[in-house]
Amino acid sequence: MLKGRYPPPQYKIYGKEITEDYDEPCFFTEILDGGSRAETKNFAKGSFTIKITYFQKVKNELDQLEKVDEIKELFGLFFSVGDRKLTVGDFSHDFTGEHQDILQISVEIDYKENTQKEDTAQIVSEIGVGITQG
Repeated sequence: MLKGRYPPPQYKIYGKEITEDYDEPCFFTEILDGGSRAETKNFAKGSFTIKITYFQKVKNELDQLEKVDEIKELFGLFFSVGDRKLTVGDFSHDFTGEHQDILQISVEIDYKENTQKEDTAQIVSEIGVGITQG
């Protein structure tokens, strides 16, 4: 999604494993697992957070706030993964770094997962019943 809105080579997109020799302006992305928990016998509820950190060549707060709006619009209400549509929960932004001047956006994604196990036991087709007096 980011590459479609902010195409290379104008913007670079990196994973968190890159710690030096990156070109600005750029985005760093990472996914933080929020875990999951059983809701019922057959469904679990889970979440994860996508963190997007924006490094500018020249600090510009207006550009940062425009990026917040643009990225919020990119995600909308649903996040598509394969044939699934996951719900976008909280969308927030903050500023990080030594001078609190690096934009960081957090997008929480909520999902439900079918945990029902497929029954592999053989289905009974006949039942014999014997009655005795006693």
